[in-house]
Amino acid sequence: MAPRPHKRPRLPRLALATAAAILPALAPHAAAADCGAATAHCLDLGGGDRVTFGASVRVRTMDYAPVRFGIGADDDAYTFYRGLFRADLRRGAHWQGFVELGAHDVGGRRGGAGATDRDGLDVQQAYLGWSDAATAIRIGRQEVSFGSSRLVSVRDGPNIRLAFDGLRASRFDGDKRVDLFALRPVRPEPGAFNDEGDRSQAFWGLHAALAPAGLAPSKIDAYGFGYRRDVARFAAGSGREYRQSFGARLYGRGGGWDWNTEAVYQRGRFGAGSIRAWTVASDTGYTFASLRGTPRLSLKADVASGDGDLRDGRLGTFNALYPNASYFSESSLLAPANLIDLQPALTLAPTGTLRLILGWDFVWKHRVADAVYTTPTPLVAVPGTAGTARRIGDQLKLESSWRFAPDWEARLQLAHFNAGPALREAGGRDVRFVSTALVYAW
Repeated sequence: MAPRPHKRPRLPRLALATAAAILPALAPHAAAADCGAATAHCLDLGGGDRVTFGASVRVRTMDYAPVRFGIGADDDAYTFYRGLFRADLRRGAHWQGFVELGAHDVGGRRGGAGATDRDGLDVQQAYLGWSDAATAIRIGRQEVSFGSSRLVSVRDGPNIRLAFDGLRASRFDGDKRVDLFALRPVRPEPGAFNDEGDRSQAFWGLHAALAPAGLAPSKIDAYGFGYRRDVARFAAGSGREYRQSFGARLYGRGGGWDWNTEAVYQRGRFGAGSIRAWTVASDTGYTFASLRGTPRLSLKADVASGDGDLRDGRLGTFNALYPNASYFSESSLLAPANLIDLQPALTLAPTGTLRLILGWDFVWKHRVADAVYTTPTPLVAVPGTAGTARRIGDQLKLESSWRFAPDWEARLQLAHFNAGPALREAGGRDVRFVSTALVYAW
């Protein structure tokens, strides 16, 4: 088969990336007393007012052979282009105005751009903030991440990062912090300056990060989230989804060990039926600090509930809401729904600028009757996998990042997924994944 032509990205879509590359030479430097860091690019406006500038450019290649286990799809290779430029205005001791513009494009993707691939010059973030020593308020468009990013993440893997429109209010005291928020995810549109909040979804709740002295060195997160989606699709059917999530996370490090365990219970309504779902996730490791490369041996163990009976009117499939799609690996092949996985891994830092992760992930369905789910979020059921066997397969991964200069980073991510009976019975097959990325940020 002849190779497909690689489409050249539109110049308007790369205008911001070009600006991000040349603006460091143009942006003025200020003393540390004025801008908070000697290397900051900023303007001192006098009277304690200042504007700080920053930018990032990323070019990322993605090669799947095949896409989504080959079920209704074939091989695909494409390139993401992303440029972000931000200006952070601080007025006095309390007020902040933050604006970040983004330009995104994709070249070579079969069937054209996906929902988070391409966007003209648009507002990635724009919010007004006020803060003092114990309180912070942000209103407007903003990126949000809570805790381990298992349920709420900026999702850096896709070309367009996730942002929300709305209000976030925070109260903090040392290591303790409580956030109240009411948000709506932003829906990217291909044109310029036309992205809007997605009125078919809503997200609200409370998140508390606590550090009880009696549990030191462990810390605790506790939260309650509300979520509405007008059109939701699971193996059990489609309908309006209203879901409440109540969770807690225990995490910390000491004596070479680190631990991160999170449990979530969900209830609500799906169509005319109810929701009862849950997850327990853990990541435990030990770092050999005295050895060369400071190796870390770790084990991730996760269960995300599935639906045992697709016709009983009660949905048991866990929904991770707005998660980090690369939680299992950068290939982002599987979503944390109807899933059991065990992933031992080795992390090495041979030098101060190089980091390597080698992992082997073993995955099964939680409920045989339910489907295998994949990204992007909202999660998608892989066609034909409802009712297939329990074993989904296993995946080997190698992920590396190399910061070869202060403002530059190169990344290489490799994965091979061995499809098990749950996928093969639906016509699926093994997947090879290769990704590279070059990132420039200042």
